[in-house]
Amino acid sequence: MDNLLSDVLSNVQFSAVYNMLSLGIASMLFTSIFLWIARDRVLPKYRLAVMVSATVTSIAAYHYFRMFDSFNEAYGGMHDETSGVPAAVQAFAHYNVGYRYVDWFLTVPLLLVELVAVLGLAKAVQSSLLKRLVPAAAAMIVLGYPGDTKQDLFGLSNSMWGLLSTLPFLYIMYVLWVELSKSLSSQSEKVRRIFSGLRLLLIATWGVYPITFILAMNSTGVPTADEVVSREVGYSIADILAKCLFGLIIFSIARIKSAEDDKAFASTEGH
Repeated sequence: MDNLLSDVLSNVQFSAVYNMLSLGIASMLFTSIFLWIARDRVLPKYRLAVMVSATVTSIAAYHYFRMFDSFNEAYGGMHDETSGVPAAVQAFAHYNVGYRYVDWFLTVPLLLVELVAVLGLAKAVQSSLLKRLVPAAAAMIVLGYPGDTKQDLFGLSNSMWGLLSTLPFLYIMYVLWVELSKSLSSQSEKVRRIFSGLRLLLIATWGVYPITFILAMNSTGVPTADEVVSREVGYSIADILAKCLFGLIIFSIARIKSAEDDKAFASTEGH
């Protein structure tokens, strides 16, 4: 049975993924609520970045609800009558991995939009950066999907799809560290410092995805229980940091720039 789990998912392992997906729902949902409510706490020119952040976490909250239900149905619906653990007869194909990739296809480009939008750059500069970043982000997700879902497309191995997905990732890093750095000279020292930390957070959290991708690969294409757990827990932690924490830092930068641009606004906001 080529598409079945190769060993049993224990109660501890099942609970680890179940609770992590639940944490993902709570994190995305309540970050979304906060950002939507707090969007008026920044000047209109920076509000778009906050609203895009809220959109990212709202999209993710929806997909985490779907992943939670899909995982519970696929891995929690059948149990061994003697041991009480989820049975190994549940197929990996029953868990819809596509939910994550649909989510990433929508949210990863938007993460880059909010990163550029919060700086309040000239429209020509913003347009130039986004025309390169958004297609590269979409390509990164599309190329990673066949390898992560163990699909034999065009005769390419999982590792080859992972390598192809890395190429647009490296290009995104080049644009963020080389091209975007040219536009940071007009920012205050405080904003530059936080923004530098934000870029490091981005590369650190995005770095979790290829590590988890590699850990979840095996020669047969059938995920073991350990691989299921490492994949879902790793991706969920990276998602929470890359979406929720990232969005809250974007909001912080928008607040700082609003206070720097308008002293009257700063006084009403307690800066």
